[in-house]
Amino acid sequence: MSARVSDATSRLKSRRDDRRRHRIVGGLVAALIVVVLAAGVYVVAFSPVLSTRQIQVSGLKVLAKNDVVATSGIVLGTPLARVDITAAADRLAAVPAVADVTVVRSWPNAVSIAIVERRARLAIATDNGYLLADATGVVFQTVSDRPGGLVLVDAPTNDQQLLVDVGTVYSALSPDTAARVDRVVASTRDAIELRLKDGDRVIWGSAEQSGLKSQVLDNLLAKSGTVFDVSAPGFPTYR
Repeated sequence: MSARVSDATSRLKSRRDDRRRHRIVGGLVAALIVVVLAAGVYVVAFSPVLSTRQIQVSGLKVLAKNDVVATSGIVLGTPLARVDITAAADRLAAVPAVADVTVVRSWPNAVSIAIVERRARLAIATDNGYLLADATGVVFQTVSDRPGGLVLVDAPTNDQQLLVDVGTVYSALSPDTAARVDRVVASTRDAIELRLKDGDRVIWGSAEQSGLKSQVLDNLLAKSGTVFDVSAPGFPTYR
């Protein structure tokens, strides 16, 4: 009887010892995992091993690389994981000459900035030169001389919405018709006109229904006339 009790006691003690060893080993493994994770966080977020050593910029024609980097707010030496690429993209998107921007981390040590610049289509005359705008009417650059190949715009330069309306009209034109336009005259938002290279005039009116007006104008220009009125696209006239 005493032998059986002794054996049972030994087995119980052995199981207790096994559980104790498992707890110790488990604790050591957990501690090791924590150490490894902490080391990984340090290397990624704080160590210079994965810091920003290069800022790559592509797509520039008008903007200067140094200006783009400065505007992005990205500082060389910052751990790559801590670079706020969303904030950098937002800052660059606010630059007038930028139509689109993408900012990404290029591991292990670079940030890549891809810029799509606005393309000049309109030149708005001012007392000191010309404001350049893209096809949507967004002004993004000032130059002293009118670049060749751009459509001249006669419009108040302090009326941004009017310039956007002019861009809306120009963007709605078919390629063939746009190629015939020499200038856009816009005294008010309801009085936009196109002056064609052959001297013909197009009375456009407001920027409303520009898509429909463009379709009507393409058909109307085949008529014999010098003044084409699409301000009321349901009842176009020419003379």
